[in-house]
Amino acid sequence: MVQLKLPFLWAVGIENTFVTQVERGERPLDEYELTQHYRYWKEDLDRAKNLGVTMIRYGIPWHKVEPEENVFDWSWVDQVMNYFRESSVLIPVIDLMHYGTPHWLKNEFSNGGYPEYVARYARAFAERYGSFIKYYTPLNEPYVNAEFCGLNGVWPPYQTGLGGFYSLVIQLGKGIVHTVNAVRDVVPDAIFIHVDATKHYFTYDPLLQGEAELWNENSMVMWELLRGRIDKSHMLYPLMTRYGTAPSSLEWFQHNPIDFDMIGVNYYPQFSVHEVKRDEKGFVIYPHVLGGGRELKSIISTFHKRYNRPVMITETSFRGSENERISWLEECYAASCGMVREGIPLRGLTWFPFMDLVDWGYRTSGKPVEEELLPFGLYDLRMENGVLKRRKNRVAAAFERLINNTKKGAGSHLDFNGSCSLTSS
Repeated sequence: MVQLKLPFLWAVGIENTFVTQVERGERPLDEYELTQHYRYWKEDLDRAKNLGVTMIRYGIPWHKVEPEENVFDWSWVDQVMNYFRESSVLIPVIDLMHYGTPHWLKNEFSNGGYPEYVARYARAFAERYGSFIKYYTPLNEPYVNAEFCGLNGVWPPYQTGLGGFYSLVIQLGKGIVHTVNAVRDVVPDAIFIHVDATKHYFTYDPLLQGEAELWNENSMVMWELLRGRIDKSHMLYPLMTRYGTAPSSLEWFQHNPIDFDMIGVNYYPQFSVHEVKRDEKGFVIYPHVLGGGRELKSIISTFHKRYNRPVMITETSFRGSENERISWLEECYAASCGMVREGIPLRGLTWFPFMDLVDWGYRTSGKPVEEELLPFGLYDLRMENGVLKRRKNRVAAAFERLINNTKKGAGSHLDFNGSCSLTSS
């Protein structure tokens, strides 16, 4: 396990979902293609660097890198990695897997060979770039991958229900373990930031308190699995085995646990908080409710207490107007101030996405790209004569000011003994 001694890391990330299978008539969802990042990658990275961030989460398009089984094409990735090698101020955290698999991998995540295939690709990346790339995320948001691909059947392999969900959790978890081991074989000092979507369930109904506790625990299923903690005494064991998880699969993780160099918390106030309640017919429902800094602090505190590892906010933003996004940035920063003051080892904050993204519903909506752009970013995207122009907005200015003020007051370290204001000093 790598011991970290790091300054506070201000970061951004570029949306890199690659769900490109079209067998059911959907359109390919390749965010780099749709946002024209393949064409304007250097300009996008220059913009991020000029904003003053020290780190960027950056995904590799596995489906393009390995278009045929065990046949690799690094031509485009070489250009981007050379940029990072030559830049001393912008550190990449490589998302080896974000969302989506190559077309040759039939049945996608449910393919029995997936864990070995993804590890082979990760090893090939590490062998090519590991001399200067040190930070990795083996799989972004395994919970959401299992949710979209195994619970709700939105993405391939289109499984549904808790049986499908847990089946993919096992597959994805094995893929993470194999990926970490493969990269570490090549890059022993690699630092892994394990990233997942976070959830906070609560209820005002005392009779549903157990339900809220169960789903809070379920939201941490991958963390618990990777640490080898899900045995017969674990809260999730009865639920997982009831829905088809073999005890031997859980035992595999008990014999092959991995630790986390850093925990990556993805938190969106509009999507991460759920109230557990009954509808008018008496059915238990879990609607989203708007969260805030309090819930973010609760989630991060839980992770720190449970795993005793440094934590980084690896994704946060707000879908809405510039004023709404700035308001959330300010609240998130204030919550970060409080956590650091209390001794929680919060190591960084990432605004994700850096620029607007294309709604995942693009796959089935039939709408043109310009009608599917979601206002999350520090840069707006606007279509002009077939080109998606990048426009720096007021959220970026606030983020930049925040970075500069923090550096001015505390060097490269986060030290919240003074003000948490976003206003310039």
